[in-house]
Amino acid sequence: MSLSQRNSAFLMVFMSAVCIELLQSTYVIGRCECPEVQRVSKINVTDFKVIEKSATCAKTELILTQIKLDNSTQQICVDTLTRIAKNFLRCWERIQKDESRKTECIEKKRKADENSQRTEGHEKR
Repeated sequence: MSLSQRNSAFLMVFMSAVCIELLQSTYVIGRCECPEVQRVSKINVTDFKVIEKSATCAKTELILTQIKLDNSTQQICVDTLTRIAKNFLRCWERIQKDESRKTECIEKKRKADENSQRTEGHEKR
């Protein structure tokens, strides 16, 4: 084997090792934004974020933002099996994942909450 063939073989092995290392370092398993989720039923939502399944997280995540009594905001990771989460995810699909139309989903939830409060008020009388 001549010197140039040996150098070429060494270069190919070296480049293969570099490529394999780079590919392995970009794939990170289990990096979801919500390590823990909460089961909420009523919350005053001001914003929400849907994080689709990806290579780094095998589940769809929903983060709701609310304004607390002291006017600070709080983000809550919500269990996607709850009714509120399912409604937001359905609305997200209906608006075709358009960030500029997220307020439609928030307003729809507010109207539903107002209707349920009215219904509860009539039942208590």
